[in-house]
Amino acid sequence: MKKKIIKNILLIIIGSIVYAISISLFLNPNKIAPGGVSGIAIMAGHFIDIGVGTLTFFINLPILIIGLIKLGKGFFAGTVISILFSSVLTDIFAKLPPLTDDTMLSAIAGGVTLAIAIGLIFKAGFTTGGTDIIVRLIKLKHKHLKTGMIFFIVDGVISVASGIVFKNPDYALYALLSLVISSLVLDIVLYGSDEARLVYIITKKEKEITEYILEKMDIGCTLLECEGAYSGEKRQTLMCAVKKRDLPQLQEYVLNTDSDSFMIVTSANEIYGEGYKLRMNNY
Repeated sequence: MKKKIIKNILLIIIGSIVYAISISLFLNPNKIAPGGVSGIAIMAGHFIDIGVGTLTFFINLPILIIGLIKLGKGFFAGTVISILFSSVLTDIFAKLPPLTDDTMLSAIAGGVTLAIAIGLIFKAGFTTGGTDIIVRLIKLKHKHLKTGMIFFIVDGVISVASGIVFKNPDYALYALLSLVISSLVLDIVLYGSDEARLVYIITKKEKEITEYILEKMDIGCTLLECEGAYSGEKRQTLMCAVKKRDLPQLQEYVLNTDSDSFMIVTSANEIYGEGYKLRMNNY
């Protein structure tokens, strides 16, 4: 328990630092507002002489109250810490020169670092506030939806609005680019890459192939009873989830063992369980 608390604190600290770097050294100096409360703060900060970090904190307050009511005190405490820490660091880092003046590079680097920051804080069980809380509330009711996609939908309007606020559609396009990158990277940070295939094998030598899959490849396999529609012959279909790098090995063995076998290989968008990624409780 103590190790978990220390780990979560470290995730919040590292995530907040990366968040501040993303906002202060990439996005804000180049007028890129990729959605969220931070995006609103970036737009407001160019018209109000208040730090983006400070603006982010005050805009978050009413959303935090909703989070407290819906998500509980444990969530509230960690989120307040992450918001305070990231807000303070954002204003401190704003005193440094931007890492690049190239808008395209800033959109890409800002999107990647922002996703990493949010992902780290999410892994600790908290958020950076703003639309993060809204996304978490949505995920409580719709667990099947991917976090990155929800962010893209919720934050897209804010990104488009930045083009109007800054009176230049280019800024909206750069913001959307950063948002797309952030959404994709966030899903990778939270869920990992889905490099797996779902394989169905119809063969007369199911025992040999099953033994090979279980013992030699060390992966699970399920036998499904089936019957040929034309021949009426009853067989067993092997079904297994195979990591992409192991697929050629399985294909070669099956074809060498039973040249008359029938194999169907499909993409597996998400696989949860032993040997694959574990489903996160909230995200």
